[in-house]
Amino acid sequence: MKEIQIKNYVRYLFGVSILLFILNKLYLRPWILENELSGFVLILTYSIPNLIEAIIGTLILTGILLQLRQSFNDKLGTIKDVNLRILAVVIATIYVISQELKFHNLGGNNVYDPYDLIASIMGLMGTFAVIQIFGFVYNLKKE
Repeated sequence: MKEIQIKNYVRYLFGVSILLFILNKLYLRPWILENELSGFVLILTYSIPNLIEAIIGTLILTGILLQLRQSFNDKLGTIKDVNLRILAVVIATIYVISQELKFHNLGGNNVYDPYDLIASIMGLMGTFAVIQIFGFVYNLKKE
C-alpha cells in the first residue's frame, strides 16, 4: 500500500501540539496553581487540552480518511479532498463536543466549562482552516 505524503507543517503542528500539551500539564499548570494566578491565564491553561484535542483529532481523522480513500481508490477515489476534510472535522466535532457536554466520558473525567467548549470549537475551526488553506498531503489531484 502506497503511503500518503503528509506535508511537513502538519507533522510539526502535530508534534508541537503534543509538546505543548505535555508542557502545559507538567509545568505550566502546576506553576500557575502554585503561584495562585487567576483570570485569563488560568482559563487558558485549563482550556489548552481541549484546543489540542480538537487539533490532534482533526489531523488524525483527516489522515485516516485520506489513507482510506487511497486504499479503496476504486470505490472512494472520486471523493474530493474538501469533502474528506469536512467529514474529518464533523467526526472530530461530534466526539469533542459530545464529550464536553458529557454525553460520554471516553476522554476521562471531564468537567463542563464553557471556555473548554470555546477552545474545542476554536481548535476544530482553526485546524480545518489551516488544512483547507495549506493542504494536508503532497501530490494530490487538484480540485
